[in-house]
Amino acid sequence: MVTAETAAVVIPPFIKPDPALWFHMLDSTFELASPKAITESKTKYNYVVVHLPPEIATVVRDVIIQPHSTDPYSDLKAIVIERCSESKTQEIRRLLAGESLGDRKPSELLRIMKRRAESHNIDDSLLFELFNQAMPVPVQTILASISPISSDKAEDVADRILDINSTSISTISSGSECNSSPVKKLKSDMDLLRNEIKELLKERADIRLSRRRFRSSSSTRRVRSKSGGNRYCWYHFRFHEKAKRCIPPCSFKGNPVPEE
Repeated sequence: MVTAETAAVVIPPFIKPDPALWFHMLDSTFELASPKAITESKTKYNYVVVHLPPEIATVVRDVIIQPHSTDPYSDLKAIVIERCSESKTQEIRRLLAGESLGDRKPSELLRIMKRRAESHNIDDSLLFELFNQAMPVPVQTILASISPISSDKAEDVADRILDINSTSISTISSGSECNSSPVKKLKSDMDLLRNEIKELLKERADIRLSRRRFRSSSSTRRVRSKSGGNRYCWYHFRFHEKAKRCIPPCSFKGNPVPEE
């Protein structure tokens, strides 16, 4: 029976790949019911029962026929999630088998892969490898030229590459003729991108080299400042008057120290 309490409730479609997510959405729906939230367990239970797909209802037939006496909604929720969610073994197998990119953006695909991997403590390097395998060959080639790279960075780069010309990339990946102008343009764009990456890597190496030279120069200046402008040999600079040897030229003003 429809009441004023339940008239504004719109139940979201059941999500077969992720029943737990569906129940989270359902709980939010109950909280937002107008004119007041739905809190009665039996009412929630009835909503779930009438909105379960037939194949899911069959799986929990025993619970529907004999509902829990005190909290039927929580009991049905727990059992639907337990029986209808993918097992960890299935999740890992599906993840390792690879996801197809299809019409999705690489960032969307990576979010799906992360969701499947989140409870299995999968290393980021493996996640990147699986993600890269799902990319078109031109994208794989460019990602392989960037090292080191994380799965999150690979997601950004792949999105940018596909934004250049997704149609041309699909053409190359399917083995179509490579003489069309869109494909040639894509290859040219990818060559430019590779060159930009090489320039960035070279610039980073130059910056590191400049820093090392600066530190070396600073160290030399400190040595000279400590010696008051004099040029001491290594032994007198290191050991002062305790030095056993002296290598000219050396302006140390202590007692003459003969070379051994």
